Amino acid sequence: MNGELSYAAAFIAGVSGSLHCMAMCGGLSGALGVRARAAGKTAAGAFAHTAIYQLGRLLSYAMAGALGGGVGGVMLRLVALPGLMLYLRLTAGILIVLMGCQILFSLRLLTAIEKSGAMVWRTLAPLSQKIPRSGISQALLLGALWGWLPCGLVYSMLLLGVLGGSALHGALLMLVFGLGTLPMMMSSSLLMAQMQRIFGFYGWKVMSGVLMVGFGMWTIRMAVQHH
Repeated sequence: MNGELSYAAAFIAGVSGSLHCMAMCGGLSGALGVRARAAGKTAAGAFAHTAIYQLGRLLSYAMAGALGGGVGGVMLRLVALPGLMLYLRLTAGILIVLMGCQILFSLRLLTAIEKSGAMVWRTLAPLSQKIPRSGISQALLLGALWGWLPCGLVYSMLLLGVLGGSALHGALLMLVFGLGTLPMMMSSSLLMAQMQRIFGFYGWKVMSGVLMVGFGMWTIRMAVQHH
């Protein structure tokens, strides 16, 4: 799973999982765009402000990937359990398949996992009320907090970052994944109503779900083949 192939797969997962991202964070993303325009910013200014929010989110992903990859590298060196890598990769693949099925059939299959991450979010969420609502640095901080919202898709990708065995690999993997989600999230911030009409139709939902299931199956196949 290391190397350019894993980064390409992470980007595809970000693109195909964008529909899930829009469902989970689209309202927040749209509100950020509306806030920028309400503050009297021009269209260019609103775009720049929204881009700063998104940069903060991507930096949070990279930070989480670096932490996960670093810890994973240490654990995989210290804990020499037979087949550990296989089981972790299979788990990641299964989670991604479940995410695809969640998109396809409008099910909540990863609620338990997302609830476990909600404990971290409950600690961070009050900080957003203390950050001023204007300025570049404030936008960056709000975006960085946004990156810690509980999300099963993010957790699945983070597990793949852990398997890379290094902080650099984990950070790059999560950053590339975040870049895959960027077009949808930027658009939803600036054109919320229009994007919901364009990407809310059934064909996009099916395509996104199928791509996610396919990526999960590929992850499982690579795990078995590597083992």
